[in-house]
Amino acid sequence: MGGHLGKCQERKGSIGVKRIAGSSLVGLLVVTVLAVGLVAGCGSGKTTPTSTATSPSVTSPTASTSPSASSATLPRYQPSSLVSEATGSLQLTSTDSVQKVTAFYDSALAQGGWNIISSSKTAYSTNITARKANTGTTLSISTVGSGGAYISLTSYPM
Repeated sequence: MGGHLGKCQERKGSIGVKRIAGSSLVGLLVVTVLAVGLVAGCGSGKTTPTSTATSPSVTSPTASTSPSASSATLPRYQPSSLVSEATGSLQLTSTDSVQKVTAFYDSALAQGGWNIISSSKTAYSTNITARKANTGTTLSISTVGSGGAYISLTSYPM
């Protein structure tokens, strides 16, 4: 009888440990979800663009129909709407087709003296990685909605 009671207490004690560990795990999960939600919430609002001398950024062209040839970064496509912007990163949407946006950036890359590292183009998307001096850029254009385009530009030091 004493041995049976000892096993019962042992089991009860291990269940308590499992409950404590489970509670800690649930608490950690809740904190993680809240932290992710906070970070996502902070990034969803409009941000004021900032730039520093050491970080590349995406710039807007003075004319919306032709790319800037002298820029160390690629121009912002027009007409487009801003989705998000941060130092070195820009996401836009446009009602223009993937092909029209791709033609604009092909011209910008050629006029700007960019060296194409890799390029993949289909009727529905374009992905280009290029380098100019000490700057790398990745451009992704994909179809959204009824024929519009999602544009993602990323610039980074090399």
